[in-house]
This record gives sequence, C-alpha cells and structure tokens, in this order.
Amino acid sequence: MSRALFWMLFLPAVVFSLVVDVSPKKAMFRVGDRETVRCTVKECARTPHITWEGKEDRPLFVEILTRDSESVLVYKSVQRHHENRLQCKASCEGQEKIDQVTVKVFSFPEVPRVFGLERVVAGEEVRVGCEAGGVYPAEYTDMKLLLDEHVLVSQDGTSETHTLEAKFNFTPTRQDHGHNVTCQAEHHLPGVPATRSSIQATVTLSVLYPPGVVQVSGAEVVEVGAPLTLRCSAEGQPPPQMQWRFLGSQGQWKELGRGPELHLLKVSHDDAGRYECQASNELGQNSTRLHLSVLGPPRNTSLRLSPPGPIREGELVRFSCQTASAPMGELHLLREGERGTKELMAVGTGELDFTLTNAQLNQSGRYTCHASNCYGNQTSSTNLTVTAFPSAPIIEHSGWALEGEVTVFRCVVHDVYPPASFHIRWLYRGEELPPQTAPELPPTHTTATLTSSVNMVMKPSHHGRQLTCQVELLMEGVPKQNTQRSANTTIDVHHPPRNTSLRLSTPQPIREAGSVRFTCRTASAPMGGLRLLREGKGWSTELLAVGGGELDFTLTNVQLNHSGRYTCHASNRYGNQTSSTNLIVTAPPRDTVVEVLPSAEVMEGDNITICCRSISYPPPLVTLTKLSNNTHRHSHSHTNSHTHTHSHTLLSSPNGTFHLSHLTPSDAGQYLVNVSNHLGHHTHIFSIIVTERSTVPPGVGVEMLVAAVIMVTGLAGAALLLDYVLRARRTGAYELTKA
Repeated sequence: MSRALFWMLFLPAVVFSLVVDVSPKKAMFRVGDRETVRCTVKECARTPHITWEGKEDRPLFVEILTRDSESVLVYKSVQRHHENRLQCKASCEGQEKIDQVTVKVFSFPEVPRVFGLERVVAGEEVRVGCEAGGVYPAEYTDMKLLLDEHVLVSQDGTSETHTLEAKFNFTPTRQDHGHNVTCQAEHHLPGVPATRSSIQATVTLSVLYPPGVVQVSGAEVVEVGAPLTLRCSAEGQPPPQMQWRFLGSQGQWKELGRGPELHLLKVSHDDAGRYECQASNELGQNSTRLHLSVLGPPRNTSLRLSPPGPIREGELVRFSCQTASAPMGELHLLREGERGTKELMAVGTGELDFTLTNAQLNQSGRYTCHASNCYGNQTSSTNLTVTAFPSAPIIEHSGWALEGEVTVFRCVVHDVYPPASFHIRWLYRGEELPPQTAPELPPTHTTATLTSSVNMVMKPSHHGRQLTCQVELLMEGVPKQNTQRSANTTIDVHHPPRNTSLRLSTPQPIREAGSVRFTCRTASAPMGGLRLLREGKGWSTELLAVGGGELDFTLTNVQLNHSGRYTCHASNRYGNQTSSTNLIVTAPPRDTVVEVLPSAEVMEGDNITICCRSISYPPPLVTLTKLSNNTHRHSHSHTNSHTHTHSHTLLSSPNGTFHLSHLTPSDAGQYLVNVSNHLGHHTHIFSIIVTERSTVPPGVGVEMLVAAVIMVTGLAGAALLLDYVLRARRTGAYELTKA
C-alpha cells in the first residue's frame, strides 16, 4: 500500500521530452525516382498529432502516409516542383516539436548521346556532337567531347537550358580509324551522389578510306613445276576486295580470281609474266604489279656427320652441309627437338661446317640443314646419336603399306650399354603387341644395337594411328626420367579408291536453260585424281580432271543435248573406281517442222503421209486439227492409217506421223499441228489441196459437152441440191464451213 502511494505522488512530477526526427536531413532526389521523407515522433505516450508544412509558397505534391507515431511523405516520381523546405510538426499532451528538411532536386540522364559519326570518310569534314537532355539545374553541369584523351570541345550548362550539347567539326584521317570519341558530362551540384554525378558515352571511330598502298608478297623467281603463292594486302575501310590479273605473252590481261592469295599448283614457263593485284572498295581502288621469272630453288642439299654413326658421350662430331643454289642463298643448321626448333648456325654460302665438342646425351636428335634462296628452299636431315645411355629408338618401315598386306615394323636402338638391361615393347592403342623377333644380346662389355620387329596386316582402321616402340632400362639407381625412351610412327595405309559417288545438285529431271552441279567424292590413299566424263555409245568426253578427292563441275544453260550418262572416274596407283549417273533434261516443244508426203497438192482419192518433227523432252503428244470444220486428227501409234467417216475424227501420235487415205475435195483446207508435253506446246499450220478428178468419159465430143452444159444450166437448182447431197454421202468426206 505504501509503494502504490509513492508512485501516485511521484509520477506527476516526471516530465517526458517530446522528440521529433525527420530523415533524411538533407534530401537530394533525382527527377523520376521514387523517394520518401520520414518524420518519427518519440517520447509520446499517446498517438501524436503530426502535420507537414512547406516553408515555400507552393503545394507539397506528395502522398502523406501517417500511422501511429510516424508520418511519411511519398514522392512517387520526383519532379522539379518538389523542391521545398519542409517542416514536420508534432503535438503530444500539450507539447509541440518541429524538425525540418530541405528537399533538393536534380536531373541527369543515365548516358549522353553521341551523334554525327554514322558515316565518317577520311578527308571529309564531319560534325560530331554530344547531348544530354533533361539536365537540372543545368548551371551546375558541364560537358566535354574528347578524341581519346584530347579534349575537342567543352561546354558549361546555363540556367536557361535543360539540355547539354557540345559540337565539334573536324576532318578525320585514316589514322583516326579505331580511336575513341568520348562524351563526358558531370553534375557539380553539392549533394548529388558520386555514382550519379558523372556520365559518359564512347564511340569507336570507323573511318572509311580507299585502299592505300597495295603490297604483293611472294617469290618472284620460281622453279618449273614448283607451287607458288602470291599474297596481296592493302589497308582500306571497309576492307578492300582483291582481284588478280595476269598479262600473258600475247599482251592480253586475263582474270585469275578474287581473294588475298593466288595459288599456282605447278608453275610452268607459261606462268612467267606480269601479275597485278587490284584492291578496291566503295571509295576507290589501287593496284600493284609483280613480275614472275621461272627459275630454280636450291638442290642436291646434303648433310653429313663425321665420324658417321653413333657418337660416344664426350666425343667430337662435325656437321657438313652442302648445296647447289643459283643464285647463292643461305644455309641454316637447325636442331629439332620436343621443345621446338633451334638455329645453331647460318651462313650466306653454299657450304656450312659446324663442330660439336664434347657431345652430350641431350644433344642427340634430328639435325636439319635448311638451304634457301629467293626462289625456294630445300632441306636435308640426319640423326645424331650420343650413346652411353639409350638414345631414342628408330622405327624403320617402308613408309606406307597397302591395305591387306603384311607390313614389318622394325625398332632399332643403337649403342646401348649394358644391352641385357634393356627391354623393347611394341604398343598400339595402349595395348602391347607380341614381337615377331626377340633381341639378340651381344656380350655385355660392349655397346650394342638392339632390334625388334612386329608384323601387322594393314587394315583401314590402322590408317593415321600411332605405333610406338618403347625402350626401357631395367637398372637400379637410374633416375626414373632416364629409364625410358620411345619412338612413334604414324601408320600410313594405302588403298585404291572407294566410296566413289557422283551426285547432282538438282533433282531429276532438269529443265532446259537451268543449271546443275556435278559433285564427285572419293576416298583413296594416296590421293589420286578424279575425272568427270560424258559417255555415249563408243565414245566419251572428259569434262574436268582434278587431283584430290573432290570434284565439282557446273553446267549452266543446260540443253537437251546435255542429256546422257556421266561418269566420275577415280584412280590412284593401286586401282580405280567409277560412279555414274544419268542426266535427264526436259524442254517444251519447239522448232516444229511438218512434211506432207508425197505432196500437199494431190488428186481426189490419193493417200498422203504427214510427218511432224519437233525438239522436246519428254516425247510430246502430237495432234492434227482441220481448221475449216474443227476436225482433229491425232496419231495414236507409230504408224496409224485412218479411214474417213462422217464423224469428227481425233488422232494422236508420240512420233507425229499421220496417214490420210482416199482424200476427197472436202479434205482440202488448213490443218493445225499441235505438239505438246507437260512443259508447253508448239503449233504449226499448213494447207492440203485436193483436186477433183474429171467425170467425163473418153471419146465424148465437144458437141455433147455443150449440150450437157445447156442441160445442166436448165436444171441448176436441182443440180446444186443434188450435188450437196451426193458430196455429204461420199466416204471420208468432211463437213466444211460454208463461205
């Protein structure tokens, strides 16, 4: 009871101090962002009354969310008119407290825009510019336009504008290609976050310019039969296209092809002359020329060791290299190893001598003498073996093997010591092969040459695989890295051509005037040649011959006479194989010719044969139509005879032959021949004249004829009617259209 009384007396004397806190204290908002200002009231036992007030004479333009002891101003999208000095007032149990915040607004884009560099041509003035819109307040901003690190132009913002813009006129050169044009803009308004106060955009210059100096590289003097590659290069933007031309002995330029390289597989004397490379792009062109002389590269190059054969560790060995070269070139002595090729010596004469004193095991390996001059090069190689420790073994074989035959591979290890401690293994695809011969071991007090051989029946699966001869030193105390040497050889399996195929690029049949590509492929080792032949009965014509396993030949503007059998003939030293296909060319009928035999003018009762010929494939249907009364004659077979009837007659023929017999005057008139297949048709009109035979018997005099004429004249009407009826009933007559 006493404690309760104490608190009742003491509590009214305690005074709580009301706290109002606005955050952030200094607000720097970017236009367009969503931001909030929060007013928090503390030390109030009840729910305080919170109000906001702008110290500047303008509305707040915000959403106010108040809950319990906190009130939040929500700027859904900050705008320039949101700048203000705000006051948050809180009242609680007779107390009032105020806190303030100043809201500043700035606007700065994410990135400026660089313009004017869409097409830049060397030597042509260009106006490059940069702009950044929606800047506020602009008087605190500036902009720079730079070429790499060099400032081209700078511009300060002013309060009268909301867009920063900097422009500069300059004339680019080809050296400017690939350099960077950078636009930098900075906002210096205090309080702007560092991450938003600086923006920039960079554009790499693509300067267009015509081809400059054209350079052609390649040998200017070559040996007859040698390959030659000429390379052409020129700077330009866009990159220039290369065109090769050759000025022959007759003074006429010949187009050779396009591309930066020109390849001559085997140079002949006819290839000597002037070559021109022309580089061109949309802005211009340039060219250069090279004169090619056909001579010879170094020859008869040889590399010898003295003394010959294996060299003991510590002995002296001399390398002698000689070559015949005109003109004199250079000799380089090279050592080839696992880590690459190292040059030991180079001279500018036709002889080279190099001495190794105190030869060491690590100097064992392959040495090459490389002879070269301006026309070409030639090499000669030899192996140096330093003994007292097993040198790398050597695999001996013929170099290539015919599929199905047995090939003997022989592994030789020279000057090993002690020979009884060495073991030779043959490995193929990770598996050990049993050797056919076991090494013979000489006395242990001398160095020895160990050999081992293995026989293999050559299969297609062996081609390109590695066969390994591994020599191991089985001796205690020898470092592991010095106990094993191996040699590899790549199995080269030869075989005659197989899988030869000849295909057409377009499905059969091919319509006349189209194009078709013949593609022939084969597999052979060594690579032989391909020949594309067109064959007929007892004849063939070679269309194309190439060396290699691929042949492509295109027929453009295909004609009917291109139809027939085509064969691809693949061959090498071991045999040949062929693949054939038939080319079928189709065409609508054309060039129709009509012959009437024996003549188109005949007497009544005669027979005629109508022969129609045209050029087409597939074979056409030929129809015969009498134009005067729409009568059709079509020939149905190779040889058809037709007997006249009074009905409309229809004849057709695959070979265009029609037989008309017992002709009458009603058969006279124009006829239409229509030659057609599914691709089209062709027509031809011709006439047949049938002369009526005389019905006056022999021996009747002129007087009787006169009397007959008078009689006929008297009966004209009856005679005309009778004549019409008689003609209509004659066998084989046609109903003609009346005039």
